[in-house]
Amino acid sequence: MSQKNWHILPQPSEKSVKQLTTQLNIDHLTATIVAQKGYTTPETAFQYLQPSIEQLHDPMALHDMDKAFERLTEAAFGGEKIVVYGDYDLDGVTSTAVMVEALEVLGADVTAYIPNRFTDGYGPNIDVYKRLIADGAQVIVTVDNGMSGHEAVAYAMSQGVDVIITDHHEMAPTLPEAYAVIHPRHPEGHYPFHDLSGVGVAFKVAQALLTDGQAISDRSDLPTEMLDLVALGEIADIVSLTDENRTLVSWGLKQLSASPRPGLSALLKNAGQAANEPIISETVSFKIAPRLNAVGRLGDAKLALDLLLSQDPDEAAELASQIEAINAQRQEIVEEVFGAAKQMALSEAHQNDEVLIISGIDWHQGVLGIVASRLVELLHKPAIVLSLVAGNYKGSGRSYGDFDLYALMSQYRDLYDTFGGHANALGLAISEDNLVILRQRIATLSALNIREKPVTINLTLPASDMTTSVYDGLTLLEPFGTDNPQPIFEVKQAPITKVITMGKSKQHIKLTLNNQVDAVGFNHPDWAASMLNQKSMSFVATMGLNYFRGKKQLQLLLTDVDLPAIVENDAHKQFFSQVYKFIYTHQDLNFAQNLDKIAKQLYINKTDLNIMVQVFIELGFVQVINSGFVKIIPNAPQRDLTESTTYQKFLAKR
Repeated sequence: MSQKNWHILPQPSEKSVKQLTTQLNIDHLTATIVAQKGYTTPETAFQYLQPSIEQLHDPMALHDMDKAFERLTEAAFGGEKIVVYGDYDLDGVTSTAVMVEALEVLGADVTAYIPNRFTDGYGPNIDVYKRLIADGAQVIVTVDNGMSGHEAVAYAMSQGVDVIITDHHEMAPTLPEAYAVIHPRHPEGHYPFHDLSGVGVAFKVAQALLTDGQAISDRSDLPTEMLDLVALGEIADIVSLTDENRTLVSWGLKQLSASPRPGLSALLKNAGQAANEPIISETVSFKIAPRLNAVGRLGDAKLALDLLLSQDPDEAAELASQIEAINAQRQEIVEEVFGAAKQMALSEAHQNDEVLIISGIDWHQGVLGIVASRLVELLHKPAIVLSLVAGNYKGSGRSYGDFDLYALMSQYRDLYDTFGGHANALGLAISEDNLVILRQRIATLSALNIREKPVTINLTLPASDMTTSVYDGLTLLEPFGTDNPQPIFEVKQAPITKVITMGKSKQHIKLTLNNQVDAVGFNHPDWAASMLNQKSMSFVATMGLNYFRGKKQLQLLLTDVDLPAIVENDAHKQFFSQVYKFIYTHQDLNFAQNLDKIAKQLYINKTDLNIMVQVFIELGFVQVINSGFVKIIPNAPQRDLTESTTYQKFLAKR
């Protein structure tokens, strides 16, 4: 990326920074970042740096909390059978665990039901509700779902079973007619903070239940043993880490570090967490959440719930081993589906789509959201990835930049069987016929004006100023996440002593600077060709620590780099020209069925031939149709080979 999209934030006044440094006893750099975030007085900065009980809101201020409190208390003390109906992602699983633990403390007869992504789908399922009611459920509490469950909720209420909805997702124009609907953005409510995740809402219910609805004056009044679950769900669901979320997550991470549940201890051990390594928001995002989410993506998320609730270290270790194996399987499936989806996305049929809608047959439904995210990262446009299963398409969408994908796609509710989500992510199910109509409607949209988010830089630092002590000062700003981003620094023309690629497919890159600090870029094979022989480079990065063999070392995580231009190789141009001419004269030949013969005729190996065809696809020169016929795209604009990510990754330095 060019530096033209790098924007350095305005610098705060030296007077404010000095005042924070002196009165709060923090270093100059940390004070600068705090002031940039808008906390320019010692009072506001202290509240930001030291989350406190005063920053939490009264749970009874949530709409319908009084009704839910009374009904659940009555059910718990009266021995009624309560079912907590959750969701299969980590926010949903932690929400379920919090609600179950809170009701168990009251002595309730409570069981949990985690819907299966593949058989039950998202949200209240009327057939499941019928089974639960037939088995004796008298109260159903939804967590992290419920706002789209009109039919199932209406059925339960008609059977005399009270449904209490606790949710945070976008609301349809009409709400389900439940006994109580607890939502931080309820149209009739006045809760002061709107960005709780599902587990955040569940925790507020737990707080009300376990404090008898009374105001609290000390942290010890809270059910603090559940805050670790709150931290996991809120970080995994990428909600705003401001206001009371910052307090809850900050305390939750401390709880997780000080007294981890047996299941989480075993999970982190399998993830390679060092004994002396702190548990921060990044630990949740990259080690805990992917593993626990993998369970619901591939199968029954109850395994993840069992891990969180287990108090037996031996049982927890066994469950963690099962989850590790599932996560490895998930990674393999993602690569397989992404490869197929990427090829479609780069074809002529989709190259001009402003909102990419890619569909396949029997792609694993559990990984479609991940694949959509990777397509967004690759192509810089919103993407929806669908799979045809039993006659219907189901899938997930992810947005790009500042674009509200949910708002756009909600205009077509008449076409969907199911639909839900928020600005940056959504899920839907749609029939084959309606998918055709949806594509037609999307194709007729005027330009969407989707803006790429700039790389926002706090300030420029020489690499020599980046040390472990500087990093330690910045940890006061944790937990990092949405609306509280990790500080990003620009480094100009840092001297480089070594550049290597890492990973099975050389998809990661590592620079070693002349001060022996490593700068790592994950999942950027497109950078490698331009960087391998560089002696200096400008980049933007965050600071982190790498723990290896008991030692901690500063490590920079590359956000973006100022890439030098790749010079097109004349020999490559001639070689590609030869292959292009062959394609031009053999458009009636199925490449997929004759790859070996074609490779021999052209005197190249079939792997290179596949790569070259992929380069042509990316550059818009050819398209693959009818399962293997490579067709020339007439009047395609001239482009350099170096514009292809695949060329940069595999061929530029050969």
